[in-house]
Amino acid sequence: MVRVAVFGASRGCAHAMVAQGLAKGDHEFKLLIRKPENLDFTEDQKTKLTIIEGDANDAAAVKQTIVDTDVIVYSIGSAFITSSRTMVSPGLCRDTMTVILQVIEQLTEKERPKRLIAVSSTGLDDMSEVPLVFRPIYKFLLPEPHQDKKELERLVSGNSFISNWILVRPSLLTDGKLEEKYRADEGISGYTISRLDVGHFLLNQCLVPTTWINKKVVVTY
Repeated sequence: MVRVAVFGASRGCAHAMVAQGLAKGDHEFKLLIRKPENLDFTEDQKTKLTIIEGDANDAAAVKQTIVDTDVIVYSIGSAFITSSRTMVSPGLCRDTMTVILQVIEQLTEKERPKRLIAVSSTGLDDMSEVPLVFRPIYKFLLPEPHQDKKELERLVSGNSFISNWILVRPSLLTDGKLEEKYRADEGISGYTISRLDVGHFLLNQCLVPTTWINKKVVVTY
């Protein structure tokens, strides 16, 4: 039974991972949630979760979430204002991951989780992971979010406290259905991937298997 600390599970990829994980029953999940009353899980699902109310910028709440877990899954992202091409919370990934790593540094080796998984984005190093038709959109709309994701990746891959990390780079995210069929590899290109299938990838290929350790893996159809 793997004990998983989850940041960003109120929606999106991490929410999908947790919901699918509860259905399988193989893992324990501890969630840091700003507004637990708005959490989109059934009452039965909530009884199987450890839910901590708080913010990922609060070191005390982060510590409470991380202690006594084996793996951290990080899937925090700021809302985005398309008209101005700006983030509602600029630097959110950088700032919250900085707090998480500072908390981890203060823990004993026995207390520290052994693996850190972070959901990032394609197109950060160059545009080779992004199909040609999508590249103008990425370059025009996403410079600020991509800069924040670059900082996130730098912090995760350069940290000195959890040597086993995985950076997951989904293609353009959709609200499509769970297919359980997708491609995953370093440096590949693809158009889209559903949040449900990213959740499936996190649950089944990142929490326990060692295939993607210390890699930046693209997940796409």
